[in-house]
Amino acid sequence: MKPPLKFALYSVLYASEAGVWEYEIYEKLKGHYNSRALSKLRSILLELHNKSWTDEVEAEVYGETVFRKYKLQERHREFVDYQLSPLTIIKELGLDVAKGEVKHEPVAK
Repeated sequence: MKPPLKFALYSVLYASEAGVWEYEIYEKLKGHYNSRALSKLRSILLELHNKSWTDEVEAEVYGETVFRKYKLQERHREFVDYQLSPLTIIKELGLDVAKGEVKHEPVAK
């Protein structure tokens, strides 16, 4: 059973110490969630940023679209670790954590 999308998002942010681009999050999770669920990623990320859970580390503009790189605020890392067990979620989704980066591993079918 896969975790709710929001929990997976928190886990990816938790594991990415330098921050992660929103399109990278989409790429990592698209094999696990349908496109309808993933269409909510940007609004969830903006909500987390507006509520001071994340910092916007960088932003790039491509055409009329703004892509943002988000980082979980340090003050929330312990809470996320305690409440969600993010490394367990990452393992269940087949995402490999190395050197503070999250790398996608194909899920065996």
